[in-house]
Amino acid sequence: MNKQVFNYIVCPSVVRADEVSTVRIRPLGENTAFMAGERYTVVIREVQTAHGDYSVFTGTTYELTPDEQGDLVITHRFSGEQKHVLTVTRPESDLRSPHYDITHRIKYRENVTAVLGVYSLRPDLYGLRAFKGEMHCHTYESDGTQDVCHTIGNYRGAGYDFMAITDHYISMSSEKSMRLYANAPVDMTLMLGEEVHMPTEHIHVVHLGGRESVNAYFRAHKEEVRAKVDEIKKTLTLPDGISPEDYAWRIWIANKSHEFGGLSILAHPHWIWNGVFFMGEETTMQLLRDGIHDALDLCDDLTDMHQLDTSVALWNEMRLQGARIPVVASTDSHYTDASDPQRPAVGGYTMVFASDRQPASIMQAVRDEKSLAVFNHCTPEAIHGPYRLVKFARFLLDHFYPVYVRLCHGQGVLMSDWPLDEQELQALATLNRRSEAFAKEFYGY
Repeated sequence: MNKQVFNYIVCPSVVRADEVSTVRIRPLGENTAFMAGERYTVVIREVQTAHGDYSVFTGTTYELTPDEQGDLVITHRFSGEQKHVLTVTRPESDLRSPHYDITHRIKYRENVTAVLGVYSLRPDLYGLRAFKGEMHCHTYESDGTQDVCHTIGNYRGAGYDFMAITDHYISMSSEKSMRLYANAPVDMTLMLGEEVHMPTEHIHVVHLGGRESVNAYFRAHKEEVRAKVDEIKKTLTLPDGISPEDYAWRIWIANKSHEFGGLSILAHPHWIWNGVFFMGEETTMQLLRDGIHDALDLCDDLTDMHQLDTSVALWNEMRLQGARIPVVASTDSHYTDASDPQRPAVGGYTMVFASDRQPASIMQAVRDEKSLAVFNHCTPEAIHGPYRLVKFARFLLDHFYPVYVRLCHGQGVLMSDWPLDEQELQALATLNRRSEAFAKEFYGY
C-alpha cells in the first residue's frame, strides 16, 4: 500500500496510453499543502522502460508552482500501458512548519518527498473500472452463522462493489438480499446466487446471476431433469476414473445456469473431505478441458493453504495444454468478521474490469477473461490472472483501494443494521456519494 494516498490524490490517476493528458496533484491536508508561489520539482519515470545506466534513472522533470486551487498541474505524454512514478520534491523554503520560530519543527518524511503514481491504459481497458466482489458465501439460512444483513454490510464495509450469497440448495437468501436493499442509496450490486447440489450433496457448483434458481427447478421437475441427464450420459465418452453420472449432472447444471442467464462456476476444486479430494482430479481436469463451466474458483477456503497452491498450479498447467479458463476467487465464507474491515472473511475475492457494476457487465467480464483472483490471506494480496490485468490491479491495490475501503466502511456499518430510519438513509447516501466521487476523480471517468 502507498501511504501517500492519504496525503495526496492524483486526478485522474488513470489516463490513455500514448496520449498527452493533464493530471492534478492535489494535497489533502494542511500538512501537505503546497505554498503559493513556491516551485516544486516533479519527476515522472516509466516503470517498464529499460534504463541503460542504472546509476542514473532517467525521467521527465517539471518545475511547477501551485495553481489557484493549490494543485500542481502537469501536462505529459504517458507512454505505453504501464505505471508512471511521480516523485514530488519540496523546496527548502517549504520544509519549515508554520510556527517554526516558536516550535523549531521541520517537516519530515512524507512532507518532504511524495512518491505517487499514474497508470496509462490501452483503449480496450481505458474506460473500464475495477469492481471487487464475492461470488461464494453463506448465511445462517444454510450452514453459515450470520444473517443476510450483517453478511452484506460487512462485505460493503470492505469495499466490495458486488456480491451474491450462495447458500446451499437455495437462492432465497440472495433473493432476500436483493429485495431488502432494492432501494438502498448505495452503489453495491447484489445478484442471485446459490450453491447447486444435484441430485445429492456430492456435487457443488456455484450458479451466479441467473433469473431463477437451478436448485428450485430441479426440485420442481425431477423426472424431466432425470431424463435429460440420462440423454446427456449417452453422448459422453470419458476417460477411465470419471463417473458418467456425475459428469452428466455437472453438464446439466451448467446448461441450466446458462439458460437462466447466469454463470456456472467450478468451486473449490481441491477441497479436502475426510483426507481426500472431494472431487476427483480426473473429473476436474476433464471439466476444464471441455469448458463445461464459465470460470474456475482458484481457491475459496484458505484454512488449508494447499488448496491455493494446487489450484493455481492446475490452472497454469491446463492453460499450457490450451484450455481457456477464466478465473475468479471467493471465500466460501460461513462467517464474516466485522472487527477486520479490510478482510471480512479470509480467502479471496474476484476483481472484474467492466464499464459498470450491473450483473450483465460483471458476468460478461468474467466470460471475456477480464477477471482476477485476488487472495487476501497475506499482505500485500496475491493476484492471479492475465499479466496486464495483474499489473493494473497491483497499482489499484496500492493507490486506489486503501482510500476506497476507508470510505466504504461507514456504509457497511449502516447496512449491517438494516432497516434504517430516514436520517440513517440520508447518512448512507452521503457516504456513498463520497466513495463514488473519489472513484470518479481517481479514474477520470
